[in-house]
Amino acid sequence: MHNAVSRFLSVTANTGADGGPSAAAPMASGAQSDQQSFSLNDPVALYELAPAFVTGKAKPSADNVARLSYLASRANDANGHKATVLLSSATKGGGGSWHLTGVRDGDSDVTYGRQTTGHSKVFTEPQIHAWYRLKNDIVAPLNREATSGLHGKRAVTLAAYQKLVHSRYADKLPGSAYDRKGLAGGFRLASASTPSPSSSAPLQLGASGLVAVAFAGGVIAVRRRNRRRPQAN
Repeated sequence: MHNAVSRFLSVTANTGADGGPSAAAPMASGAQSDQQSFSLNDPVALYELAPAFVTGKAKPSADNVARLSYLASRANDANGHKATVLLSSATKGGGGSWHLTGVRDGDSDVTYGRQTTGHSKVFTEPQIHAWYRLKNDIVAPLNREATSGLHGKRAVTLAAYQKLVHSRYADKLPGSAYDRKGLAGGFRLASASTPSPSSSAPLQLGASGLVAVAFAGGVIAVRRRNRRRPQAN
């Protein structure tokens, strides 16, 4: 994991202000001098909208609205650049061991995740990059995307929110006719799949991923989505 995060920070540290549509830097096998040193903070839990809540199979409750998808830790390099390291578990519910599943530029996910308390849950609707706080069965937006997702409202009941996401995604989840036609890529809920360490495939981020890191042919490729960064309150 250390090498993967170091390589990611090395690449993102050398990109321009806007990052461009893509950037690549050669990384010779076994080379260490170009890797970034970094510190890693204690991980926080990240919760994402749960499929059973979307379909209506689960009643609207704090336990059912979102599922634990990742543990996220903020990585800080010597120059102050921040990235988010994502860990996932192959065991349902987050038991067992956790493995590196992705790295994201910036630390907004960690900032939001830390806002979960014993009395409220912060979760994301990754399809629209929205973050919400659930408290006392009231869903409130935490960023612009979430406000848009609630149609401009400052808060809605959890039952009303379930109706909103049901109308947006219930017929577009994996296994639906929409999915079988190959149209559901943008609506698929993020999975907690773990990449094989020997694979040359990208470290795949979920539907909310900002950056994908591919290790192939000695090159790290960084691709950024052209969208606004979410702003924490």
